[in-house]
Amino acid sequence: MQTASTARRSSAPTLPFPAMDMLIGGDEHGLQPFLGHSLRLERGVEIYAEGTPIGDLYKVVSGTVRTCRYLQDGRRVVAEFILAGEVFGLDGVDHHHFSAEAVTEAVVISFPCRQLDEWMEHELLAARAWRNFMLAKLSGAQSHFVLLGRKTAAERVASFLLDLSERGDSGSVVDLPMSRYDIADHLGLTAETVSRIFSGFKRSGILANRDGRKARILDRARLEAQAGHGNG
Repeated sequence: MQTASTARRSSAPTLPFPAMDMLIGGDEHGLQPFLGHSLRLERGVEIYAEGTPIGDLYKVVSGTVRTCRYLQDGRRVVAEFILAGEVFGLDGVDHHHFSAEAVTEAVVISFPCRQLDEWMEHELLAARAWRNFMLAKLSGAQSHFVLLGRKTAAERVASFLLDLSERGDSGSVVDLPMSRYDIADHLGLTAETVSRIFSGFKRSGILANRDGRKARILDRARLEAQAGHGNG
């Protein structure tokens, strides 16, 4: 498998990493920029492996990244998909509990965790913003546990589509750069089940195809009902 160490780096070895407002949604207030490395990744490149020491954090500039774990019997669990503008790399205390791979061609910026640690020691606003970011990540993980443990297959797919729609900036158009196998491994389903549910949503007028990697939500209220929203 190709790894990030063999991926093409930008011609400039370092560049200013955006301040915390761009990293995790805080505001500017004169916060100092990070210095990071820009990595251009081909599809399928492994950015880091499960079990390796945590040294860097990453922000996706373009493309999509997945974090996943491979079980002893060969099955794969996809923990999350990271979209443009989102941060990843903190999936353990000292070592990564998941691997990270580029779903598509992607550009990511990596920067040392020690920069963030040093920054938060001197910037109260940065520490507060980082705390809020970590709480949001915890809330998202808890919601995913509920999805896997209590929701039906159709509810899982509908919830997944709504989540992508809310995180994207294309309105009712949902970008689907990942394969049906990726989605299945994220939702604890089979690829056949995912395809069948997508087809059912299209036949019932909830979704429409844009192309192989996009779908349009035609009836958000019905999709939300399919997701079980409002039912606990």
